[in-house]
Amino acid sequence: MSAIKCTLYHNPYSVCSIMVRYTLALRNPAKDNVPALEVEEKSVDIFNQEQLSENFLKTNPYGQVPVLLSSLQSPICDSLDITHFIANYSKSLIPENHKAEIIELLAELHNLNYFSLSFPGRQQMAVTLSAPIEKRLQDPNITNGYRKALEFKLGVVKRNKVDGLRPEVTSTMEHRTRDLMQKIEPLLGEAQDFAKERWLFNLQHPTALDAHLVVFIRRMCDVGRDALIPETLRSYAERATLTPEWAKVMEGRRSTMVPKN
Repeated sequence: MSAIKCTLYHNPYSVCSIMVRYTLALRNPAKDNVPALEVEEKSVDIFNQEQLSENFLKTNPYGQVPVLLSSLQSPICDSLDITHFIANYSKSLIPENHKAEIIELLAELHNLNYFSLSFPGRQQMAVTLSAPIEKRLQDPNITNGYRKALEFKLGVVKRNKVDGLRPEVTSTMEHRTRDLMQKIEPLLGEAQDFAKERWLFNLQHPTALDAHLVVFIRRMCDVGRDALIPETLRSYAERATLTPEWAKVMEGRRSTMVPKN
């Protein structure tokens, strides 16, 4: 059975990109009678605005990574949707006996605004995202289609990034994070043997929820927001970062280039 060839556009410091790449690293072999996924990774230089190019905005109008291209369907431009696509071809990412809970908790995790949580009160971070778009819009020589694409992207940045740094939004996200962590923490199990590799639901192999949660926790710790995360979950994520899969994805990097405030 021929493998399904895909291309993943990502950036090594994009939290949602890391979630997808770590999910790929943790996946088990393909399900029975299902072709394997063969994924080529291509890095997008978001710090030099490669995601704002006309060609990239045609691929993903939201102008962000990750994006998964395959011959099976149109580009998948949402990290959670990409994860569900990957899970369709892997045995253990969303096991049937925990499927409903994993899907629900993944959705809750992705309803958080990671930008708001990562950079509270740092409005300059949002300006660094909107300014390059506004500069391109000042060019009278760009095509009509490109102008419309940039205007749409600017709206996305203002809605999700600029407005995401409003104090009331950050406060809401902090409350949601604490509530979600309290909901997830018991899934580790009181009898967990912390000397061994154990994951949520006391499974021996990580699920997609583990993959995304570990990345989220590491991002919060890397930006000095570890107070939002219970100590047991911080320890769980720390153990995960010692695995070969994490080392392969991160290559010694932190989850962000931005220093703590």
